Amino acid sequence: MPDIKALILADTIVDPILRFLSDRSTTPFIEAKTGPYNQVQQILMDPHHSVWKEENELLIVWTTPERSIPSFEKVLGYEEFEINSLMDEVDYFARNIIESSQRSKLTFVVSWSMPPHYREIQTLAYKHNVGHTNILMQMNLRLAQHFSNYNHIVLLDSNYWYISLQKKSFDHKMFALGKINYSRDYFEKAAYEMKSVIRAFQGQTKKVIICDLDNTLWGGIIGDDGIDNINLGGINPIGESFIQFQKELKKLRERGILLAISSKNDESIAKDMIENHPEMILRMFDFSSYRINWKDKAENIAEMVNELNIGLQSVVFLDDNPTERERVKQAFPEIYTPDLPEDYTAYPTFIRMLDCFETIEITREDRVRTEMYQKESERKISLSNASSIDDWLKSLDIIVKVLPLEKNLLTRAVQLLNKTNQFNMATNRYTEDEYWNWSSFDQNQVYVFQVQDKFGDSGITALISFSVSNNQAEIVDFVMSCRVMGKKIEEALLFNVLSKIKKMNIDSVRARYQKTDKNQPFFDFIKDKYTDSSDYLLDMNKVPSPDFINVINEVQN
Repeated sequence: MPDIKALILADTIVDPILRFLSDRSTTPFIEAKTGPYNQVQQILMDPHHSVWKEENELLIVWTTPERSIPSFEKVLGYEEFEINSLMDEVDYFARNIIESSQRSKLTFVVSWSMPPHYREIQTLAYKHNVGHTNILMQMNLRLAQHFSNYNHIVLLDSNYWYISLQKKSFDHKMFALGKINYSRDYFEKAAYEMKSVIRAFQGQTKKVIICDLDNTLWGGIIGDDGIDNINLGGINPIGESFIQFQKELKKLRERGILLAISSKNDESIAKDMIENHPEMILRMFDFSSYRINWKDKAENIAEMVNELNIGLQSVVFLDDNPTERERVKQAFPEIYTPDLPEDYTAYPTFIRMLDCFETIEITREDRVRTEMYQKESERKISLSNASSIDDWLKSLDIIVKVLPLEKNLLTRAVQLLNKTNQFNMATNRYTEDEYWNWSSFDQNQVYVFQVQDKFGDSGITALISFSVSNNQAEIVDFVMSCRVMGKKIEEALLFNVLSKIKKMNIDSVRARYQKTDKNQPFFDFIKDKYTDSSDYLLDMNKVPSPDFINVINEVQN
C-alpha cells in the first residue's frame, strides 16, 4: 500500500510524531511534514501559501486552545472575558478549517484538552462559563457542531489519549530544552490512534470475532465443572469480569461486528450453558456461526470463514489457551490473534482497548448484520434440500430494487465502497463529501441496490457507478457485499446498468479491474465478459439477465 502524504499544522513543536507516523511496523505508512511553526491561522486563511502547493491526502490540525483562541488565554489567566466573544473565535477557527479541508481527502483536528500535569481549581473546574474544564468542553462541542456535516473532518479525542496513556504525557526536560509540550510516549499514542482512524476509512477494520468458551466467555470448564459451578456473575470479581466481558462483546455485536464460537467441547453441554445459565449475556442467537466439537480449531475457523464468506484478514480470534492461539497464528497469520490477559479481571478493559473495530458510521445494516447472516444460514440450509442450484435460486424469490444515490443512502453507499474487499472492482475509497460531490456531476451516475428474498431483507448491498464522456461509458465502481454473492445477483445488477447505458446510445463501456490481494472474486465474475481483458472493454452481449430475479427500477430512465 503506498504511503499517505500528510501535512501537520501546529502551534507547538510536534516533529517527534513524524517517526511514529512513518513507522512501517503498523499500517498505514504516513509520510508527514510539518508546516511553519505557530502559523496555523495564517496558513488556514491563505489558500496560496506554499504549503498547499504539494498535494496531501491528510491534513492534521494540532493546536493548543490558548494559542488558537486568544480569549481562552484570558480564561487561563483568570482575567475577565466574554463567553460570546470566545465562541465567535471558535466559530472563526472552525470555518477556516472547513475551508482548508477541501485541499485534502481527510482532515484530522486534534481536540483541545488540558494536560494532566495542569491542575485546575476543583471547585471551579465545571462551573458554567467560568471553569477551564467547562469552557473547554463548550469549545470542543462547538467545533463538533461545525464539523457535523463534514464526514471527511474528524475531531480526535486528545483527552482520551491522556487518560489511556498510563505513562507520562509531559516531559519537563523536553519542554525546557525545546518547548515540546508532549512526551515521546504521548506522540506515539497519538500516532497510534490516528492510524486506527485511517484504517477505518480504508476499510481495514475487523468484522468478526471468533471466541473460545471455557475461561474466555466464562470461568471454568463446562464439561468438567457443570453449569452450576461455572464462574459467571455472582458476587465475586472474576465472575463479574466475565459478565462485563460479554457485555462488551454484545456492544460490538450491536454495532455490526459478527460473533462466532470455536470451542473444544460437547456441543449439547455448551449450548445448554449458553441458553440456560441465568447470568449469560450472550445467547446462541447472538452468534452468526459456531463450531463446538473436538476438531482442530484452525480447521473449524477455516470452515466458518468460508461459511460467512469473509476474508481471514477480517477476523479476530480470542482464546485463553496460548497453545490454541499459537496454532491459529501459525495456520492463519492474517487473523489477528491477540494474547488475552492472564488475569481474567482484565478481560473487559482488554476488549474495550482494542482499536481494530474503529468505524466511520453505524448504519442500519450494521445494527442488523447478525440477523442478516443468520438468514443467510437459513438460505444455505434450503440449498442443501434443493434438487439443483437452479431450483434453489428460483425458490428464493429474489427481488432487487434499483435506487438512485440520494443523501439518505450516502452513508451506506460509502461504507460499502470503503469496507468491501472481495467483490470490489477498483477498491476506491472515498469520504462522504468527496463521493457526493463526484456523483453530483452530470456525466456521473450512481445506483445502489437493495436485495431481498423470501427469507428477509438484506438491505443496501451493492453499488455501481459510471461516467460518460465522448460517447463512451466507464464503470468506475462496482461493489457488492459478500452476503449476497453466489446467487447471480451480480449478473442482474450489471445487466440493469448496461441496459441504462445502451439507452444513452453509448458506443462502448469499460470496467477497469484493479487487482488487489483480496478482490479475485470480482475478476472471476468479470473476466469472461471482456472483449479483451487488456483494454477492459465489456462485451455487452455477454451479460445475461437471470430470469428468476425480479428487478424493480425506482430510477427514472
